[in-house]
Amino acid sequence: MKVATWNVNSLRARQDAVLDWVEANEPDVLCLQETKLSDQEFPEDEFGDLDCDAHFWGQKSYNGVAIITPHEAQRVIRGFQDPAWDEDKRVIAARVNGIDVIDIYLPNGQSYGSDKYRYKLEWMDRLVDWLDQHFDPEDPVLLCGDFNIAPTALDHCGPEDSSEQLFTSEGERTRYRRFLDWGFVDAFRHLHPQERAYTWWDYRGMAFQRNEGMRIDHVLVTPSLLARLNDVTVHRALRSEEAPSDHVPVVAEFDP
Repeated sequence: MKVATWNVNSLRARQDAVLDWVEANEPDVLCLQETKLSDQEFPEDEFGDLDCDAHFWGQKSYNGVAIITPHEAQRVIRGFQDPAWDEDKRVIAARVNGIDVIDIYLPNGQSYGSDKYRYKLEWMDRLVDWLDQHFDPEDPVLLCGDFNIAPTALDHCGPEDSSEQLFTSEGERTRYRRFLDWGFVDAFRHLHPQERAYTWWDYRGMAFQRNEGMRIDHVLVTPSLLARLNDVTVHRALRSEEAPSDHVPVVAEFDP
């Protein structure tokens, strides 16, 4: 079973690239972030032409998440079901082939110490509460998406001491470790404990050409899924395509 996550940074702008990638790679589940489309605008029929169902939760111009699969999806959950938190469309979940797949687009935070940074930390706390309400770490659960966090020094190109910088601050990393304490394991880091690999590069300053990026797109799995994990790959080559997203897909493969 193949599960992929990809922040496409506007599905409208990259629809053909995404459809081509799905056709070529045939994922069992593709989790998208930053679709930036209202539900009425989502290209459901185009994914249907590839024999895939699309389950989505979006808003115009911002945010938006979707789960694409050729299999039957059950127990689809959109958002936290809490109006105080669901104005931004950032989380969707579905059960596919017995696995609870959770797709998130975690807030960016804007700048270290800002109001949006504090909201980012609070959103992660709310996510853990929601996990407690709906899921069990004893079950096969997969949490993936754009976390906007580089968990360790290996996951970013910046200085070793970056505890007061966005994406690498101690506040963000402490919240990230709450996901691990809940029961998740970072699938890529489990298989590649010392590898420096990035999933995002800024459009500015020749960042991709200089390989100055961050690993902020993650696939986290519970122990029952970890036992079935075969590989996690970063599809880096897509970043050099014409008009790419600033993120690339991350693909995890599991035994049936």
